[in-house]
This record gives sequence, C-alpha cells and structure tokens, in this order.
Amino acid sequence: MHSALFRMLELFDLTIADPKNRYRLRELCRAREVLCDFLVGDNAYHSTDVSLDHYFLQFVAASKHESILR
Repeated sequence: MHSALFRMLELFDLTIADPKNRYRLRELCRAREVLCDFLVGDNAYHSTDVSLDHYFLQFVAASKHESILR
C-alpha cells in the first residue's frame, strides 16, 4: 500500500509541475490534498469512496469526450 501511495503522490507532483497544467493547478492540488486526507489523514473533508469515485469518473468522461473531438 505504501508504494502505491508514494506512486500516486509522485504522479500528482509530476502532473502539477508540468507547465501545460498551469491552468489546472488549483484543481490538481485540491484533488491531491483531498486524497491524502482520505487515505492517510483525519478525513476532514468527510470524503467517501463513493464521493471520490464520482469525482474522478467525471474526469474520465471529460477525457473520453475530449479525445472524440480530436
């Protein structure tokens, strides 16, 4: 589990550091914060696995829609 968590954080950090994502920084940083809070924190945001699944599935749908438009 620890290696998966570290890999998730590494991927978030690489995505945040990429200049092409400068307009998405707020959303990326918030998603990273909420996931960390849910997985290893006190869950101050009262996230659930269902609410996080719903949140991230919206990005999957958006990326599929965007790839169709290309």
